[in-house]
Amino acid sequence: MISHIRKTDEKQRWLFASTLLNAALAAAKLGWGWMMGSTLVVADGIHSISDVFGALLIFLALFFAAHKSEHFPYGLHKLEDLAAVLGGLGILYAGYEIVNSVFFEAGIETPREVWTTIGFILAIILVQFIFYFFELKAAQRLKSPGVKADAINWLGDIGAGFIVVIGLAAHHYEIPYAQEAAVIIIVIMILAGAYDVLKEGLLSLLDAADIEMNDTIRKIVMTEPDITNIKRLNVRKSGSVYFADIELNVAEVNAAKAHSSIDAVVNELHRKIPSLEAVTIHYEPEHPPYETIVKLLDEDKKHLSTHFGRTTWLEITHVTQDEQQVSQKLVKNPALDAPKGKAFRLIAYLLSIHTDRVIMGNADLDENILTLFDALDIEIGYQGEP
Repeated sequence: MISHIRKTDEKQRWLFASTLLNAALAAAKLGWGWMMGSTLVVADGIHSISDVFGALLIFLALFFAAHKSEHFPYGLHKLEDLAAVLGGLGILYAGYEIVNSVFFEAGIETPREVWTTIGFILAIILVQFIFYFFELKAAQRLKSPGVKADAINWLGDIGAGFIVVIGLAAHHYEIPYAQEAAVIIIVIMILAGAYDVLKEGLLSLLDAADIEMNDTIRKIVMTEPDITNIKRLNVRKSGSVYFADIELNVAEVNAAKAHSSIDAVVNELHRKIPSLEAVTIHYEPEHPPYETIVKLLDEDKKHLSTHFGRTTWLEITHVTQDEQQVSQKLVKNPALDAPKGKAFRLIAYLLSIHTDRVIMGNADLDENILTLFDALDIEIGYQGEP
């Protein structure tokens, strides 16, 4: 088993600044809307609160990533999902209150000073655009999808601001139901944002499979030439990060080379998927679809040898699970002419051909050889008399 955990990048400052600015602008809109008596501006302020949650949740994911303990070995990323669900429900309720107030109770309220309110909203849009511009530049420099996503979220708030401006201006020029139409558009944006937040939060809390992420990881893993098969792939989403648990086969019996292949896979996964927090890989050498049985034979090619390292011939038989013979061949012991270490050289060869069982004449093998066979999961059997 190999487990790699990615260190969290330090991008919190931008997300924290975004959260503070979003909260300040949302509070300003709500305060101005209440002071001027503008339902449309209040609705826009509530829409901005959903953006506050978006920036706050990404910030929380990065902030809590390092807070691991004995009780929470994976960190507290799920707090982000819990906050998302609670926040999404709150945004839904706020959207309902706007619809209920405008269309079923008091009706829409028009600001006392339309052009001053329009100027106020345009000033906020200018602040939002400036922050969006610099945050997007930072995201490109840091190569951070989280910061980039937060920067793009500002475009939605900027668009909602322009809807407010158009709605107020249209109402000033006595275009019927201009404000009502603007409120409906903003409420739809509020509900869409709440739906996305609730969906992602609930699916993550329920550990739902992310099929798209599974496919992405599978494609990256299988690009490594030594990986022959993925036996199991479980991807768990927690907040904005992912944890992957993979079981696979490697076409390499050398442990060092197998580790090197796995490290290459992990590095490529983290390079292409920055949100992948940790990868745990269980691997085992690829095994052929048949059992390999090797008989150790004397020079006459008939009798079983009682000398492991000095046996002359190897009868290699491939057998299926239902005992059907696939192939059989006779190979001269490649370690026979070695000046020393014949036994261990032979073991290395047996390992290279994926030997499952060795059959030889009745003999007392060295305990070191028996221990090595046991460690390599190679069965040894004896036949005949010593």
